[in-house]
Amino acid sequence: MIKKKMLTKSRTGILLLVLFALAVYFQPYRLGIVTGESMTPTLQNGQLLLIDRDYYKHHPIQRGDIISCCVNGKTLVKRVYALPGEQVIQLHCDNSTGDMIIRPYMIEKVIRSFIEKPTALRIVRIEVESDAVYLLGDSGTRSIDSRDFGPVPQNQIIGKVVNCKIDTDAHILATVML
Repeated sequence: MIKKKMLTKSRTGILLLVLFALAVYFQPYRLGIVTGESMTPTLQNGQLLLIDRDYYKHHPIQRGDIISCCVNGKTLVKRVYALPGEQVIQLHCDNSTGDMIIRPYMIEKVIRSFIEKPTALRIVRIEVESDAVYLLGDSGTRSIDSRDFGPVPQNQIIGKVVNCKIDTDAHILATVML
């Protein structure tokens, strides 16, 4: 009799544990932690994030969104810079400054400044495919982003980082309320 009660309690405990695990797994929200400085000053190393995995099922991706994605087996948090069908102009310098993104109206000015100070310079135009986005980190050339690995297919996007607000100075502050 005692063994039957213990067996029943054990089964009930296992069932509750499985149900809890399934509830957590199918929850649209995930917690994440920022690792690295590529999104500084917006997000800080070690900061806790809330990621909505279902957001893009009901909303289009917007320029400026902060998203979580998987690239080459690594989970990253970056900002959407360019949308499908748009063109990105990348200025590639053969020195340690890294690649820079320039606006189309700046091309002539950039070329003139580099004619005056010769250096190895290459302008690369990147067409963002219809199923991809171009991502940048907020810390400029210190970030590893689409300048390094190219546009990211939308099926690699995990979700949108939520609970970000813009303060009166137009700085983006992550204010995750848990």
